[in-house]
Amino acid sequence: MMRVFIADDEDIIRDGIRGCIEKESDRFLFAGEAPDGEMALPMIVEMKPDILITDIRMPFLDGLELARVVRRAMPWVRVIFLSGHDEFEYAQQAVSLHADAYLLKPIDSTQLIATLEQVAARIEQEQQQYLSAAQRGRSEQEEDALREHFFNQLLSGGISTAQAIEHGARFGAALTARQYLVCMMRLPKDRDTRMQVRALASHTFDGQDDVFCFFRGSTRLMLLLLGESEEAVREHAYEVCQNLRHEIHKVLGPDTLTAIGLPVSRLSALPDSYQAAQKTMLQAAACAESGVFGSTDFAAAPKAEFDFSQGGSLADKLRHAAPEDVPQIVDTYFGDTAAQDMQSVLYRYYLLMDLLVTASRLAAEVQPGSIAPPDDPQAVLSRASTLEGTKAYAAEVLTQLTRLCYRHKNVRYSAEIGRAKAFIRANYADSGLSLHMVAAEVGFSPNHFSTVFSQETGQTFVEYLTEVRLEAAKELLAGSDARMSDIAFDVGYQEPHYFSYLFKKHVGMSPREYRNRAG
Repeated sequence: MMRVFIADDEDIIRDGIRGCIEKESDRFLFAGEAPDGEMALPMIVEMKPDILITDIRMPFLDGLELARVVRRAMPWVRVIFLSGHDEFEYAQQAVSLHADAYLLKPIDSTQLIATLEQVAARIEQEQQQYLSAAQRGRSEQEEDALREHFFNQLLSGGISTAQAIEHGARFGAALTARQYLVCMMRLPKDRDTRMQVRALASHTFDGQDDVFCFFRGSTRLMLLLLGESEEAVREHAYEVCQNLRHEIHKVLGPDTLTAIGLPVSRLSALPDSYQAAQKTMLQAAACAESGVFGSTDFAAAPKAEFDFSQGGSLADKLRHAAPEDVPQIVDTYFGDTAAQDMQSVLYRYYLLMDLLVTASRLAAEVQPGSIAPPDDPQAVLSRASTLEGTKAYAAEVLTQLTRLCYRHKNVRYSAEIGRAKAFIRANYADSGLSLHMVAAEVGFSPNHFSTVFSQETGQTFVEYLTEVRLEAAKELLAGSDARMSDIAFDVGYQEPHYFSYLFKKHVGMSPREYRNRAG
């Protein structure tokens, strides 16, 4: 399914294109729209479409500049330009940007769909090339092995700075910079996946001379980033890691866990950045299966010791637990496996049910709905039919709970995310509210804030803002007789048609239908 985003300052054009895309819902997915490039950019960064359809001439930020920025940040996005008949000069610039297609207004729906099909076919052809990357020639693999050996020597400190600069030139790597940073991405243990990821990463960062990808071992993809300042290289790291994670998940399937090290100012200090990435990976793996985590994302305070074999309520024990404590908790909770009481299925069922209810209550304090309370006693009784099955199920639930709680206690940003949500709720009516504004309010860089917000809340910034705005719209629709256009403006949308489209998409009915039912 190809995701398509539209940027055009004419309502009628956006409506027409949206209608064409929705008619082809089995092939294309409408991913969003904006009336100018400035509003479109943060939405594109959040939505990560496959195809961007943009008018060349728009206010604030025109389509050419929008395409330049998008191509630099997300190289995989294909661009289709729209323009009038008298804009030949703009058309020449579009060609220089390697536009995938160029359509003249007014747009014919048949031609638009045919163009989208052609662009989609190119995307799929490229993806097939990644999937067959394991078939590359032996000589190329040997050259890759030499390149990886060189970069791994940099991480282990086994090569001098002078040698690094000299040998780096052989592999097209100009390694002189003010700041360096190492990132580590965990991959599945599969040789074909490794080869496919290599090809995908090469394509994603093609033309970027400040990002170098290589493997360390069979399951660790390493990224070496160069930059002009600590802030710049750290910001770029979040962007790069999120983009590569998105591409791997979209094309190959698996999601990944990524750790970002610390910036260092000397090439000889790369082992320090690498060790920071290793430490961050261990901390991240204790509380998450996937995501992007920085070396400064975890609290520095050591975990307090807690004796799980002593008395105290089950809830207290679970509150203090980390994922590695789960086996001890399970053994302590279910006691001596030879005890007479443990031979009773009903007794095991009682203990297991109590544990499940307690776990769901604790989880609700951190993230409501993350662990549902048991609603099928028969299913729980079935799991309690053997002692081994009982303990295995308990360990499964407690691992999920402790990862959630451990992360909540040790990742630094729960307070900042709370402030960000409060700022959004207080300012959602401002149509100019953007990810950059909220990030500045809580003192984050935009890419870092986008990463942390989505990992902490389970929603992107745009999804959360849309949810807040639509909830406010529901209240206005049910409690006032204001016009639809006024309600759209009141909740932050300049385009009433776009507001109606979003409302129906998320609520399942038009604003007018909602008002009639609420009335």
